[in-house]
Amino acid sequence: MSTFVRPVKHSAADIALPVDQQYRRKENLGTLYSGTVTASGNSADISVDNYSAAELELKVTAVSGTTPTLDIYIEGKFEATGDYKTLASQTGITATGTWFFTLNPLIFRYIRIRWVVGGTSPSFTFTVAGQAIV
Repeated sequence: MSTFVRPVKHSAADIALPVDQQYRRKENLGTLYSGTVTASGNSADISVDNYSAAELELKVTAVSGTTPTLDIYIEGKFEATGDYKTLASQTGITATGTWFFTLNPLIFRYIRIRWVVGGTSPSFTFTVAGQAIV
């Protein structure tokens, strides 16, 4: 006795496609820091725990003072000691402009933005925003 099996016609939607196990979703981190600074300082710690890499944009929109200078440092936090390591930097900023920082790989759970301001009566208005890969 034989059994007849009817062929099944499949649509394209029924076909399983290979899964990329290294899929990396991109996310908008938004604004990480924005403000006007007249002295050196730093942001609070920013959680980047879910991300493996990030691209940050520094946009300086206003500068005033006599020979003002701005140095920006993106730092990762060593949680065991509370110390910070410089991951990227842009130094000697004296005018408005845009700069980018690539953090890849991003192995820290927290980062911060630190700035050093110099000159006589310096003032810088800037924003740091980011995008990341999960």
